[in-house]
Amino acid sequence: MLRSTLVLALGLCASLSYALETPLTIINGAKVGIIDPAYGSITIYEANASSSNRLGLGKPSANFKADIELGLKRSLDERDGVPFQQLRVGWNTVPAYGEMFTAGKWFADKPTRREAAAGKAALQTRILRAEDAFWKAAPEYDGVVRAAFSSSGRYLAIAVPSLHALMIYTLDSEVASLVAIRNWGPDLGITGYKTDPSPAALLAQLPADKRRDAEAALGLGDENKPAADAPDAAPGLTAEEAPTPKSDVWIGSGPNESFLVIDIANSRALLYQWTGKVLNLNSARDLSVDLTVPGLVGGGLRSTPAGDALLEYALKSRQKQIAEFGLPNTREELILLVGQSASKGKISPFEAAMSNNGIAILNFVDRRTFLSIDTKGGQTVALAAARDYTLDIAVALLDQEIHDRTNGSHLLSEAKGLASGGKRKASLLTLKLALALDPTIHKNAEKQFKNVFKEADQQAQYQALIDEAVKKAEELALQAEERKKAMEEKKAK
Repeated sequence: MLRSTLVLALGLCASLSYALETPLTIINGAKVGIIDPAYGSITIYEANASSSNRLGLGKPSANFKADIELGLKRSLDERDGVPFQQLRVGWNTVPAYGEMFTAGKWFADKPTRREAAAGKAALQTRILRAEDAFWKAAPEYDGVVRAAFSSSGRYLAIAVPSLHALMIYTLDSEVASLVAIRNWGPDLGITGYKTDPSPAALLAQLPADKRRDAEAALGLGDENKPAADAPDAAPGLTAEEAPTPKSDVWIGSGPNESFLVIDIANSRALLYQWTGKVLNLNSARDLSVDLTVPGLVGGGLRSTPAGDALLEYALKSRQKQIAEFGLPNTREELILLVGQSASKGKISPFEAAMSNNGIAILNFVDRRTFLSIDTKGGQTVALAAARDYTLDIAVALLDQEIHDRTNGSHLLSEAKGLASGGKRKASLLTLKLALALDPTIHKNAEKQFKNVFKEADQQAQYQALIDEAVKKAEELALQAEERKKAMEEKKAK
């Protein structure tokens, strides 16, 4: 039924959340990497049909926890009396940490009109202060790690969300050796860098009222343009911002030794590439804009058929069954039904997968939206397509309900036939399944099975089945009433 189908689907998503939490057994061809989050060990194996051999015997073993500890305690720079740890400034990475905060190249060094009116400092100043606050708070490794082999299998990327640390290891000698570190904290402030299409091009697809709301929410309107005559920071401001935001990331391997880091918590896609000498930030994209465009129910970008067209065809082709079973037959009611059918348990809000040719599918499960990202040879984060699949779910649930109601009626007849043949235990089991698929047939069941189960225990089982079906049918009727009430209230507004 609608309820059981969605619960099963979301249950599967919940089981996948463990893979998202600790993807620490990774494979590229015959090469297997085991990254232990508790001990920090990085061990490389070669696995095939006949053996699984440990590589790098007699060579020093790498330990990412030891590298983290050193990076947290080793100070490489100082600014205005504030020491900068190695994990903060990074190593072998472009642009360098200091470059991120010079001459307004990466962040605006003048406040926007709105910021100036509110007495706020320029974005560049605020991000630096946020970094000061983040590292002043002495962040620690919390045991959460993400990892991925590069496309060739010669390099390993380890992402530590609690420290905003992306660590690159070379595997050329069959053991892991640290060759680069990047602090992606400042990168979270980049709204667009070498990315396509532009936010303005996407927002142009929205209706005018929704476009204005989106621009205001995303800081893209006229009032968010730089105020040329404004000072970098208004007098009286505190020298500290809220710390750089916490991260929750997924990492995938892109083409040409690139790595795509998706910061789910901050709606950012960051594309890095190891050149053999340095770790480059090649592209950055603000996914919150992308999620706004297909966020209109049934909408999407370069995705067919559109949700509304799919729903229109489904309602038209299933008219007979919808009328027979009294099922929802409007877009609005089906959308409400999707919301009612959502699992109450914990689900993974995000899932992702990446193909060998550099196409990443980012599924924002809690938004029922997925984005197709093309990394274009490891050089660019380009939005290839997007889809809000709310109406896709609605059609799938409608089909399942029709299937369940049809099977419920067939099984009720089978149960009657079994009872007539004296096979009452099998009849009870079949009746149980029929009522589970369609509780609304309980009245028909009561008519057909009146006085059939004469033994006390079978009569008790039968009555329990009927009582449970009545209860579930009442719940379904209440949900339908709630949907109608919600639609009437929306119409009145």
